Amino acid sequence: MPTCRLALVAAVLALAACGQDQPDDSALANRDPAVAGALSDPLMTDPDLASQNRGNAALSGGGPANGELPLDKRGQEEVDRARADAMTLLGGTVPTAPMAQQQDEQSPAVTAPTAVALAQALRFAAPCAGKLAYSAAWAAKLPARLPVYPRAHVREAAGVDDAACKLRVVRFITPVPVADVIDFYHASARAGQLPAGRRKAGGDEVVSGPSWALFARRQGDGLTEAQLVTAGL
Repeated sequence: MPTCRLALVAAVLALAACGQDQPDDSALANRDPAVAGALSDPLMTDPDLASQNRGNAALSGGGPANGELPLDKRGQEEVDRARADAMTLLGGTVPTAPMAQQQDEQSPAVTAPTAVALAQALRFAAPCAGKLAYSAAWAAKLPARLPVYPRAHVREAAGVDDAACKLRVVRFITPVPVADVIDFYHASARAGQLPAGRRKAGGDEVVSGPSWALFARRQGDGLTEAQLVTAGL
């Protein structure tokens, strides 16, 4: 009898196991790709996986682009929001900047591949260019009178703060037209009691003063790229 009872219990347990729900593959499919990749990646304790060590990723490059990186926001709704924020910063209106008063043959911003190179090309920034350090944090340290355009995406930022130098170089992308960017910085400078003039330099629209400059151009994808340099402000 004890043997029969054990057999009966084993049969009941086996039937219960068959009735359990199987894992839901759809839940795995909906998991965040970054989380899924991290959980599914083989353990690094396997010596054959040493090549996957990303300790030197900053030197070797990050590999091909992937869908986990956010795209630049664009479209009329985003443009309207950026314009509205710009108007708020300037007290409700953004006056139109005057027409360009000068035409330069070439823009230093186009020929300068880095923030340091751009600073070196500008007389008011050149003495401190060699001290620049790169960090996105410098975009938040721009002068209050000349901030990054509202809702823009910073692509590069460098700066320095010491007894002799206070320099900022920031490159950003925005969906608003070039004219809106020029109007905003001309009006912001004037509101902050900074000298501001407008000119063209090659294909760039420029608004600047003795210690600052903003270069803006339309990219092939329709977005506006701008580079802002301030010194001693």
